[in-house]
Amino acid sequence: MFISTLLLVYCFTFIYAAPIFSEQNNDIGSVLTDTLSDFYENIIDQVMLDASEDILRYIPESMSQGNIEARHDIIRSMDRNLNFMRASLLASVNPLVSTDIQQLMIKNDVDTLQNELPKLNAKISHQLGLIINAEQTSAILIRQASSIVHKNTKSSSTVTVEWKLRQPFQVNIIHQEQEQAFDASNELQWLFTRLSQVQSDLLTEFNDHVQNAIELLMETLAL
Repeated sequence: MFISTLLLVYCFTFIYAAPIFSEQNNDIGSVLTDTLSDFYENIIDQVMLDASEDILRYIPESMSQGNIEARHDIIRSMDRNLNFMRASLLASVNPLVSTDIQQLMIKNDVDTLQNELPKLNAKISHQLGLIINAEQTSAILIRQASSIVHKNTKSSSTVTVEWKLRQPFQVNIIHQEQEQAFDASNELQWLFTRLSQVQSDLLTEFNDHVQNAIELLMETLAL
């Protein structure tokens, strides 16, 4: 009778203790995920702000073809799209970190973290690079800029025709389209190069501040 009672108590304790342990692990994992996500998000935020400022400041003059109104519209459009990209990168960090946090919880000594975090940095920067998708994004942004220029210069072309009726209208249009296509290829390469640089900038910053990340994780684990 005593043995049966003891077994019942043991089983009861085991059944109800296991979820508590799992729940504690989940709580720690959640806190570590938030801690590491904050670390990455702060860096991403700054890198993207710097990249956006750089892009908006150095938009080639040829992109607006001398049209001041078109240039202002292009800057507003690019700023809006770059802000959306930054928000997308920030929103993706927590899910990316959460997939690897259990591994970091198991290997929670400083030496191991120094080896493991650079691997995580490379993985996350690569995933963020896929989200940035420099080739497709640069093509879309330049296409939008070209449509803005076309929209703004369409009325200008009409005015030009009204004031210069003796000049062949069709030739002017063909010349404008050829010039725009030529300029767009140069601008496309410029923007592609700058957006591609964001991924490498992120990895550099992640690795440069890896010691800060380790300290944050160790402090969190010590709580």
